[in-house]
Amino acid sequence: MRTGHQASTTPAGPVAGTARRLPAGTLALLAAAVFAAVSTEVMPVGLLPQLAAAFAVPEDRIGWWMSAYALVVALGAVPVTALLAHRSPRGVLVALLLVYALANGLVVLAGSTGGFALALAARLLGGLAHAGLFSVAVATAVAVSPPGRSGRAVALVNTGITLALALGVPLGTAAGAAWGWRWAFAATTGVLLLLAAAAAVLVPARPPATPPVPGPRGATGPRPGRTRAGVLGALRGRPLLLVATTTVVLTLGHYGAYTYVTPLLLRAGAGQGAVGPALLGYGLASFAGLLLAGATADRHPLAALRAAIAVIAACLLALGPASGHTAATVAVVVLWGAAFGALPSLLQTAALRASDVPGAAPAVVNSTFNVGIAVGAWAGGRALLGGGPVLLTAGCAALVLLALATTFLRPGARRGRAGA
Repeated sequence: MRTGHQASTTPAGPVAGTARRLPAGTLALLAAAVFAAVSTEVMPVGLLPQLAAAFAVPEDRIGWWMSAYALVVALGAVPVTALLAHRSPRGVLVALLLVYALANGLVVLAGSTGGFALALAARLLGGLAHAGLFSVAVATAVAVSPPGRSGRAVALVNTGITLALALGVPLGTAAGAAWGWRWAFAATTGVLLLLAAAAAVLVPARPPATPPVPGPRGATGPRPGRTRAGVLGALRGRPLLLVATTTVVLTLGHYGAYTYVTPLLLRAGAGQGAVGPALLGYGLASFAGLLLAGATADRHPLAALRAAIAVIAACLLALGPASGHTAATVAVVVLWGAAFGALPSLLQTAALRASDVPGAAPAVVNSTFNVGIAVGAWAGGRALLGGGPVLLTAGCAALVLLALATTFLRPGARRGRAGA
């Protein structure tokens, strides 16, 4: 995978060009917004029995909340980003956080009336906000970062994803067990409102000015990333399409197996009591992988991406031989978490380097990630039922290896230093 310009993803305007340090307050706010968004997405996992009882529906109907949410994000990320491309980052982020808060508030209201249709519609509204928020968060992080440090800035924002996956479900589940599921959603609504108020203060009203940047053959010109046409036009670029292909295939393989990590652990001989510590270890290792990605994303993004993908493939292949050995299986799962924790930042960096349009890169990665979540979970379930854990892990490993192979393809446009 050859991406475009070495440093063209980081604007060097008055704010970013003169700053010597990353703007910690703004990046922390963006990370917190991402944390709240992902926690909102995954919170039903830990509250599923309570939600099913509250709405008097089978548990698989609550599963629709996850599938429908992911589908809205997958379909909406690019067009929503294109629609918002010319708007103020501050205004857009505040609006999206308020829409998130409204969606969660409507879920609480629906629970009081038993209105499953209203709750599902509210989740779709939340998915629409999610579709735009990641693009705004990543593009804003890049815009306010000093030259050559956009990869680290993206990694800092992505700490919100890792912490949400590691802590969002446990915290939501604990709140639901202690006070009921409505309080869990109500608390998230309050946090989103506070973040909207903070965004109105910490996020710049307008992105820093961006000077001309080198084109594919050294020509200069302004970035096209401030218009709808720029975002949609970026999708025709072969380097960005190649990153999208890699992301889809990779997430299909990862989520096809990870969705069923609990039954994989149990069938490998791990007791029920070992599942929680194993998943906690996965989450903590993911955070370590994220830190490693932040240290390598600006200098060696492609080499780091290939290494992370290779480790995931190796872990999936090792789950078969490790079956029956609890300690070995848990160790493999933890290593798997470390490798996957690095991927969101590395894939975002690859997408940013593959396009001159900062907003298009996170939109494409966000969309393709959710395609992998939705389709991978379904396909993994079919494989597990049809052939058992060995077929599941082997098939998912094959997909991950195919994703690794795509990183060695060379698109026919925007040849340049890969930064590997």
